[in-house]
Amino acid sequence: MRTAFVTPEVMPFSKTGGLADVARALPLALTGCGIECTVFTPLYRQAKKRLQDNGEAGERIRLDDPVWIGDNAQVLSYRVFSQLEPQVVFIEHDWYYDRSHCYLGVDGKDYADNVARYAFFSRAVLEYCRQVDDSFALFHVNDWQSALIPVYLKKLYADQTGRFKPSLLTVHNIGYPGLFPAEQLYATGLDWDTFTPEGLEYYGQLNLLKGGIVWADAVNTVSPTYALEIQTAEQGMGLDGVLAHHNDKLSGILNGIDYSQWNPETDPHLPANYVARNRSGKKACKKRLQYEMNLPVRANVLLLGVISRLDRQKGIDLLLDAFGQIAGLDVQLVVLGSGDRQTEGRLAELATRFPEQVAVELGYDEPLAHRIIAGCDAFLMPSLYEPCGLTQMYSHRYGTVPIVRATGGLKDTVVDYTARRLNNGQASGFSFHEPQPAPLAEAIARAARLYFTDRRSWNKLSRRIMRIDHSWNNSAAAYAQLYQQLVEANQTTTGASHG
Repeated sequence: MRTAFVTPEVMPFSKTGGLADVARALPLALTGCGIECTVFTPLYRQAKKRLQDNGEAGERIRLDDPVWIGDNAQVLSYRVFSQLEPQVVFIEHDWYYDRSHCYLGVDGKDYADNVARYAFFSRAVLEYCRQVDDSFALFHVNDWQSALIPVYLKKLYADQTGRFKPSLLTVHNIGYPGLFPAEQLYATGLDWDTFTPEGLEYYGQLNLLKGGIVWADAVNTVSPTYALEIQTAEQGMGLDGVLAHHNDKLSGILNGIDYSQWNPETDPHLPANYVARNRSGKKACKKRLQYEMNLPVRANVLLLGVISRLDRQKGIDLLLDAFGQIAGLDVQLVVLGSGDRQTEGRLAELATRFPEQVAVELGYDEPLAHRIIAGCDAFLMPSLYEPCGLTQMYSHRYGTVPIVRATGGLKDTVVDYTARRLNNGQASGFSFHEPQPAPLAEAIARAARLYFTDRRSWNKLSRRIMRIDHSWNNSAAAYAQLYQQLVEANQTTTGASHG
């Protein structure tokens, strides 16, 4: 089976979040299930630079007929890299994609023409599959940036259902629905009959993710718990009613992690490598991290780590409010991230107030992220909601005990510690439920008690979590099964319509 995997970002060419990691790892894992994926993604400035630096040009394809985006006829141009694993087809359009950020202007807000940019992206993918290679059995689209593809398949390409196949929409974070002014529907080329409460309309605005949910043949999220949570008013971000209405086609498949990139035994970013049966290298990683972050180098201190987008969703405010309660527990805290300016300021103030306990690096540094995961004793994820989360799985892989709020994929992957659960081989971290500073502080205190008073059990927990299988194998098999169900259902429907 061949699948068109459509994503607005993919490692190592573009990244703003975990989707980029998934978009590389999942197509690779699917090859083991007999599925050949071609990744379709925009040729952003950073992707073009990386290809140029590597001396890679790819096969250039240009189609004769343009597509209309609003009143503008846009040329269809592609760069095809068949030698990459997985194969990548870049959509090339400098006016739309040669910019400093994938989605946001210098003001931190969506580009004013984002609807046009991703309507073009979606149309370009479909035209490639119509005119260049029509052998794909299914379209797997991701988030609002490609959510127009299921709409186009049912509306603009409805007369070609024999050639165009079913679609699966993966919602990685419903908090980013692609919400725009109603008049921008014109850029999509869709008729106003799609702009209804049952379609793309959302309280007078255009909601691209909603359109994908309505018209996709199947919808999934990146953890089973999150699939349930987004059908509630508390976490559905206003789309809970739509999702509940379409829950017969909604499921949750937990993400995996890429073991070729995240493996303490081979990680090139670490000062020392290690394995579960011999974790001495982890001590060297802790010492190096403390030195690198200008913290006192002490072996017997509980070193906590955070790598996060600094916004309300990630619960960083809870940590800031709770730190006064945990500062006396003999802990150190290392934070890497960027985002909300007020949160960045509060973190900087915390580091100034507690210079021997708190170190903050604003921005993102991939090698440093690996050293934080390896060098810390415990990792904090106090998220208000978390569709899946990858960092707690990275933490498991590196023997760094996660302390998380029990929500979404965090709830699915972290089993709260008790002595009995550890002895039964179930415990995999510490968790709390209420999104308040006090429960977070109590979870950290419980972890600190185990660390300082029962190091043997702590080390047993650290060794155990390193052996948890978070590879993509199980997840890829679940996706492959879902693909097969969609293709078979489409063949039955198509056969009936031609009977």
